[in-house]
Amino acid sequence: MTEKKNSLDPALRCRILRYLYTGNEVPKYYPGCWEAHNYFKIDKLTALNEALTNDPNNTEVINLIVKVAKDGMYTRFEPIAFALAKCLLLGTPTIKEATYNAAAEICVTSEQMLLFQKFSRLFKTGNGRGWCKNVIQWYTNKKPMDLIKEITRVRGRYGRTHKTLLRKSHIKVPENDFLRDAIVKYAIFGLKRAKQLMGDKPGTSEIFEYIQKVEDLRHCEDPPAAAEMIVRNKFVLDHIPGHLLTTQEVWEALLPHFTLPQLLHHLQRMHNMAFLSGTSTLIPKLLTLLNNQDYIQSSDVTPLHVYIAKCDYRLKTRPMRHEKAKVAAEKEQRRRSRQIYDSKTGLWEWTTTRRHPKELKNWGIDKPPNPLVLASLSKLVDQTWCLTPPTKKRYLITMDMRHHMFKGRHFCKSYTVPKKGKLAANKATALGSGDTDTEKKSKKHLLAECFYNKHITPGHAAIVMALQLLKREKDVKLAVFSEEGIEFVSIERNFTNMEEAEFVLRKANLGRVQLDAPIEWAAKSNVKFDVFINMVDRVTRYMELDQKDRGGRGPGGRFGPPPSPEKNLVDHCPVRALQRYRKTSGVKDAKLIVMNLASHRVSTTDGSHEGVLDVVGVDKHVPQLIDAFALGHFY
Repeated sequence: MTEKKNSLDPALRCRILRYLYTGNEVPKYYPGCWEAHNYFKIDKLTALNEALTNDPNNTEVINLIVKVAKDGMYTRFEPIAFALAKCLLLGTPTIKEATYNAAAEICVTSEQMLLFQKFSRLFKTGNGRGWCKNVIQWYTNKKPMDLIKEITRVRGRYGRTHKTLLRKSHIKVPENDFLRDAIVKYAIFGLKRAKQLMGDKPGTSEIFEYIQKVEDLRHCEDPPAAAEMIVRNKFVLDHIPGHLLTTQEVWEALLPHFTLPQLLHHLQRMHNMAFLSGTSTLIPKLLTLLNNQDYIQSSDVTPLHVYIAKCDYRLKTRPMRHEKAKVAAEKEQRRRSRQIYDSKTGLWEWTTTRRHPKELKNWGIDKPPNPLVLASLSKLVDQTWCLTPPTKKRYLITMDMRHHMFKGRHFCKSYTVPKKGKLAANKATALGSGDTDTEKKSKKHLLAECFYNKHITPGHAAIVMALQLLKREKDVKLAVFSEEGIEFVSIERNFTNMEEAEFVLRKANLGRVQLDAPIEWAAKSNVKFDVFINMVDRVTRYMELDQKDRGGRGPGGRFGPPPSPEKNLVDHCPVRALQRYRKTSGVKDAKLIVMNLASHRVSTTDGSHEGVLDVVGVDKHVPQLIDAFALGHFY
């Protein structure tokens, strides 16, 4: 693949890189935006249209996609697969050839390859010779044993299956490659027919033995026997059929094969099936993994990832889209018809011992979280500060640590629930076996909530991310917003835990938020920083400021033109303050990150400025995104 240097317009290059890392062409990252069904439409990533219109044969866009995929710091693979598929749609034969070569290079797992195939099918790019060659290349480049493990692990995803792709590609296996030929025939015709066609060929016995073990597991009805097969053959979660995933023996066998991110992801699932309550034999194995130093050090999880998992587990749920939330509410209503509410303990107890297969997945969802698991997760947060490599940049992190970041509502005023008229008496409803008490659900939302992760307060999210940078990097300064601008807070890098840091931060001289104050202080003090990070719950708090301190900002705190000289106002726009700082300090690539943790209404820049990023809310990918942005992987 030949690279044309400096042939791609810098503005287009910037927009493409933003999309590949954040899923958005404007400098704004929305957690959870990937779950939207209409997010990946053909009219997205318009920068690619413009780039290929200006130079139809410019393969630099393909090189950008490959570079982002290989550096491993992207948040999700969906934007990369989407960009590759759109190159097929818009490109010339030269671009299409380069795209298929790139897809063969970066689509390693079955999920990645099938996701790319999903988007290519969505754009109707066709199944011509280039497509067939790409599919055949994926199946012929892998070793036979690795290939059969991939095919048996993932039979299909995103509406595409291995069987369909092999049929459509008209794959022709080399004459003497009996092992690969046996795998292809198994994927298309099944085990029985494949044995009839290839059973007597040399070397195929090992392949068929492995396939037979997978098939035996899929048809096994005895959980202890299935658990033994999992341990003996080192099967992973994707190999397990659905009817075995509600049995504790199977999860005990799978647990040692989980990575730490997988373990945190499935923690709530195990709790919902009542595997983490009482005297369950799964709990000691789980605690052993959560306290194993070698196991922890081999992962790259961030403290924020662990903290999110801990908060979700403590409140027994995870953030859901509106559609899933409605389904969960319907399931809860059906579950309540077979339960009775104990007003003394505040728990719902089952009135039946005969479990419906669909109820097995939620049998323990109403039980309280295990205190031992919560304690291990709290300890795990303090063990993951330095797992990710340092960026070796100079940071100035400024946070709003006032009351509303943890418990307040608007502008730091006390929040009171409006009084209603006569409250209707809660009538007991006859459910299941007889009269029951009604669970009282309070409508008072006294805790602040992060966008997308409502179980985390903006204050705690800011503290976790700031302390990770403080612990990991050598040159980090922490400050809080004050009435005079900012005030620095002294926290040692060898702090003991989060609670100590929170106490120090909340006892500082706190004041109203002015987003340009950290940059102005650095400029006046002649101190050099590479990255400025402002963490607030919502940038609309600029309305707290006096009228003269709002100059240069538009409605709602958004980017606006500089104030008129006639009004004699100081320009407090953080973007223009950053541009002035670059000129005076000599740090030409200084960057600004504004984290708007509790609201999606943020627009620090209009998209025409480099080195500015808005983060809306928080999720487990945010620390990785900040690192990539600080290192200059995208502008």
